[in-house]
Amino acid sequence: MRRLASRTREDAYSSNRDYQTLHEVETQALTFARPGPSDIVLKDGTNAKANTNLIGFGGFFRPNRQTSLRVRLTDGQVAEEKVYSLRSDWNRVGLVIETDTHVKATATLTFDKAVKVSFWGVALARLELPETVRNAKPTADQLLQSHLAPETFYLPHDSAITAEIDEEHSAPFSLSKGQKITLKKCSYCQRLLPVDPHNLGALSFGKHNAKRTKHQNECRVCKKWHINNQLNPIRSTDQLHESSVITRERKVFLRDPVILQKIKQRTGSGLKSQVWRRFGKKCFYCGKSLALKEVQLDHTRPLAYLWPIDEHATCLCAEHNNQKKEKFPVDFYSDDQLRELAGICGLSYGDLCKKELNQIELNRILSDLPNFARNWTPRTFVATARKIKELQPHLDLYEQLRIEDEATYGWLMEQVENRPDAVVDDTED
Repeated sequence: MRRLASRTREDAYSSNRDYQTLHEVETQALTFARPGPSDIVLKDGTNAKANTNLIGFGGFFRPNRQTSLRVRLTDGQVAEEKVYSLRSDWNRVGLVIETDTHVKATATLTFDKAVKVSFWGVALARLELPETVRNAKPTADQLLQSHLAPETFYLPHDSAITAEIDEEHSAPFSLSKGQKITLKKCSYCQRLLPVDPHNLGALSFGKHNAKRTKHQNECRVCKKWHINNQLNPIRSTDQLHESSVITRERKVFLRDPVILQKIKQRTGSGLKSQVWRRFGKKCFYCGKSLALKEVQLDHTRPLAYLWPIDEHATCLCAEHNNQKKEKFPVDFYSDDQLRELAGICGLSYGDLCKKELNQIELNRILSDLPNFARNWTPRTFVATARKIKELQPHLDLYEQLRIEDEATYGWLMEQVENRPDAVVDDTED
């Protein structure tokens, strides 16, 4: 097994090599012979090097039309089941069970309608985790976080399929050439994992528009288990969160988070710890108990619409913070949840139902627009202008800048034209 713990961030960044190269490869496609819901049954592959009592299933699927996929993973005694809504694009699917038996597991994939499904990296096996990950003693829930699975199982995702299809117990099907998928090598674990050049950050790597591939060097999993966990061992959870907030809010507001600093001065403790306790140490959306290091602090009102982090933040798990992203509360929570949230976070039910820009920060930007235009990255200008126009259609930052400072406007438009990726929003929570 390759030992990953000895690598450093400097090693990862010492050379571009092929970490900035994209590889387009052929996949396979499965087509069912009859209409209606259909099952495919997979048997797990052998893994003599397995070092856990976990069995994982994972892969990447692209149906020719939107469908749902039910996955049931079992060893005959333990079973887990989950339903995935698949878009007509590449989707990540992963499920894991904990078992003390040595019986081979099966995974039953049930598609709700007859579809043609391209697939890549479909694997089912007992897990062999790298030493660093295994030493962290991750729970099944931690491995199942939607932004990490299936890559965090460290299954082989270097071919279309490694699991065995049980044809006897599967619906009639045929195999053919599938849609191509784009792969990129992780500079840390060296695995080739999927990216979507047309939907940056959607698959195995976070987006990074300064890179040639428009994605980060390390995959999300290495970022989680090897980079962040190893390089930040002496920093508290609150310190790590504050550093992250400072970085993101500087991009938008061109200053350190004023409200965050005031809260810390007034209370003497970090905001993340305070919100975690206020929400009963649970994810507000699903009610799952969270350790402080598992908490994702959501802005509640989105940073993308100029709302800085404040005492009204919401405690979410990684999965539901990843789902909420830049949505307003009214677009993510049910009415009952909005009323409950109002009683916890301190914002009124009426405020939580609004979809509006932070007028104070908007006025600050408008009062010094040429300065913001020069100091923002082009993509921040594009993203902010789009969000402003979405809620205030009469306000066009481009036109406003052209009127106030034609030279800066001309420079900005040149930068935007030379950076087509600038339309990507980098202000997500």
